[in-house]
Order: sequence, then structure tokens, then C-alpha cells
Amino acid sequence: MVLLGTVLTLLILAVLGMTSLNLAGLEIQAAGATREERTAQHLAEAAVDQVMTWFHDPGAAPEGPVGALLAKRFELPGSGPSFFDAQGRSQFTGTAEKPDVLFDATQPAHDELLNGPTAGWFRSLRGLGRVLKLKVYRPTRPGLLCTIEATAAAASPGSPGLARTVSVQLGTRTIPAVRAAVQAAGLLATATGGASAPVEVHWGDLKVGGDVRWNTIDAVPLKTDLAPVTGQSYSEMARREDRWVEIWVGGSVSFGATSPATGVSLPVNIHPWQEPVPGLRMDQWDYESLKHAALLYGRYYARGRDSLLYPDGIVEPGRGVTADEVFASGGVGDHRGLVFIDTLDRLPPRADNLGTIAVATDYAEGLFVVNAHLSWKPRGTGRPVPALSPPREGLTSLATRVPVQLSGVHLQGVVYTAGNLLFEGRPRVYGAVLAAGSLGEAGGTGNSLEVWYNHDLRGGLVRGLPLVYPAAGTWQLQ
Repeated sequence: MVLLGTVLTLLILAVLGMTSLNLAGLEIQAAGATREERTAQHLAEAAVDQVMTWFHDPGAAPEGPVGALLAKRFELPGSGPSFFDAQGRSQFTGTAEKPDVLFDATQPAHDELLNGPTAGWFRSLRGLGRVLKLKVYRPTRPGLLCTIEATAAAASPGSPGLARTVSVQLGTRTIPAVRAAVQAAGLLATATGGASAPVEVHWGDLKVGGDVRWNTIDAVPLKTDLAPVTGQSYSEMARREDRWVEIWVGGSVSFGATSPATGVSLPVNIHPWQEPVPGLRMDQWDYESLKHAALLYGRYYARGRDSLLYPDGIVEPGRGVTADEVFASGGVGDHRGLVFIDTLDRLPPRADNLGTIAVATDYAEGLFVVNAHLSWKPRGTGRPVPALSPPREGLTSLATRVPVQLSGVHLQGVVYTAGNLLFEGRPRVYGAVLAAGSLGEAGGTGNSLEVWYNHDLRGGLVRGLPLVYPAAGTWQLQ
């Protein structure tokens, strides 16, 4: 009986041991499958993120037809380049079966682009798996931009691996296009009233609603394809030349005490008497839409009676900050995003609700919408900033854009003021400056505001601001 009991006990223990081993093996397999599933999902999400990067950075997008498909293809009269036509229809019209953009790893050339060990977009993830397919096609929800669908498989020795597909639809942010380096609806003025126009423009257009006066005709940069593309200031050039500068003036153009009416021949890149016909096409910055955008994904500030700015519009003791704190960036790359400073009464700009804001930071980076008169006196020497020239006229290829280094830049991005902009010193800008009123020099020293136009602004691209975003409720995993 003892022997029989012992044998039965050993048998039961053996069965339990074998069952435990079997369950452990199943657990290991399940854990491995879960790991592969998660890895494949993350790889597919990385592919979706890559396409979103292409929208935000055209320089990272594939050259050729694919890059052209991802660029804004419609030119709307009022707002400039757009992903949507005048009826609000997206430029993406393909389907899941016939997408606008398709990369399929079963094709060797596409596999090299996706997973190639030297130049593949996902080469750093090759140890985890492969991206099998990448599609971009029309959205299913009206008002959205497109659908991105990516399929990836985790690496698995001896088997093709577990594949997962992630799809998401993208919406777009409304960021106004800026089609000129400097735009002033009023005059270009100086403190003395008799000095030369206090603005110098590189790589883009100057648009002025009033009259413009230069001391000499040599102060106007000559437009020529032979001009060197460098980061030099006009004061450092033997002769002022630029490949892209055009000057559009609503009123008259004069040089010293001489007016064009007395026989002075204007340079071909100066276009006077644009108002009222054919009219200056100033970029329109809508108060309500920009305020709404700042409340959603930017920084909104109300103004208190103590001249401080209050985040989120909550005026409470201890919450106020100075304008310098709002504008200041710690260095290149410290982007402030969309910064919206409201009027005194938080209503659309009028002559009696603007007031004045004074800014004296050394370096600022962002998109600044100031619903006030702006007094700008940057202190310090600014920062060196890498920049890209515009492409050659008539071309869009990134290869035609020349990288240069700009020194002493005080603002990288865009500053818009609903009133007048007065500056002191010699501010330098890489981006654009817009004033709904006049733009002038307040120190009486004859200094100029110098602006290098960032061509990306023409397409509504501002570093640090999201152009596209995943629409809520559209993320799917298959």
C-alpha cells in the first residue's frame, strides 16, 4: 500500500510538472506574440510619424512626385497656398486601393527607401522589424486632410513576423501664409522725418501702403540673378544686390529731394502707385481665428492695468509676466510657438484699444501676434542662425536653396502688430515682419531694420507650430 501510494504520488507530481512546463511554454509563446504585436504596432506608428514629419519639413520629404503630392497644391487668392480648393475639398483624392502615395516593400526600390541599411527612413529600427507598406489617400471625414496607413512586421527568426496596420486621419492647423519679408499698411517713417526708408530686405518682397523715400538710388538693392547668396548685411556689400527682392509701394517713390516725376528712372524691381489699382496684396491676419488657435494650441495672454501679461487670460495677482519674459528664447531652437497678445478690452483691434507693448529681448523665436503698438529695442548682439535661401525663381526643388549662416539675429519667425511698429538700434530678423499701421525708426540715428525672408512662410510653415495633427477618433489598429 505504501509503495502504491508512493507511485501514485510520483505520477501526480510528474503530471503536474509536465502541465506546468507546458503552461510555461504557452506563456512564453504568448509573451513573444504580444511583444511582436507591440513592436509591429510601434513600427507602424513610426511610419505614420514619418509622414507627418514630411508635412512639417519639406526638406525631409522624398524628392520628386511624392514630395510634390505632399506640398500645398492650391493657390487661393485671399490666403495663399492651401491643401484645400475653394470649395474646401482636400487635394488628396485617392483610395485605400489606389492611394495618392504608396510605398510597398515588395518592390526592391521601395524596400530600399523604407528599410535600406544606409539611407532607409527606418534603418535605425531594422533590428526590430520592417515597414512593409505606407499609403496616403483621401480622408473619410469632411474637412480633414488625408488618411495615413502604415503596415509593419516585427523581426522574427525563421518566420515573416507578425504584421500590424495602423491608420489615422490628419487635420490641419490654419497658419496664415506670409508672402513678403516686410509688410506695412502705413508709411515707412523715421524719427526725423527726413532720413531714408528704415527697412532693408533680403530674399523677398517689401510691401508698403504709403509713400517711400530713399536718400539715394544706390540705397535700393538691385535685383539680379548674379547676386551672391550669402548672409552678408547690405552694409557689408560693395554693391547692394539680391536675387529675389521686389518693392511694392502704394504711393510714390522718391530719392532725396528728387521725385520720379522729374525724370529719375526707377529700378525695375520697384513698383510705385499700386493703390488703389491694381492694389497691394497684403496678407490678412484674422483676429478671431488666430485668437482661437492660440487658445487651442498656442499661448494666449491678456493685458492687465499693471502693463503685465497674464497667461490664459486669467488676471490674478502673481500671475502676470513682462513682455520680455513672453518673447525671450533661451537660444536657437527654443521656439515659443504661437504667442497671441490680446487688445486691452479683448475685442478686435481698434484705434482706441491697442495701447503699447515694449520689448527689449536679445533673441526671440516664434510666431508673435501683438494686438498693440509695438516698441522694439533689442538689447545684445543677437544669435547666429542657420538659414536657407529661397529656391531659384520658377523652381521649387530644395536643392536650389542655399544654406547660409546669419549672424546677429534678434528674431527668428514672424512678428505681427495690429498697430504701429517702432524700433531702435539695428534689429535683424530671419522670417517676416508685418504691421497693420506704420513701421519706423524711433531713435533718430538712421538705423534700419534688416530682414531675411524665410521662404517656408509662404506655405504657412512656421518652425515649432504643428501644421497637421491626428484627428480625434480616427486612430485604428488592424
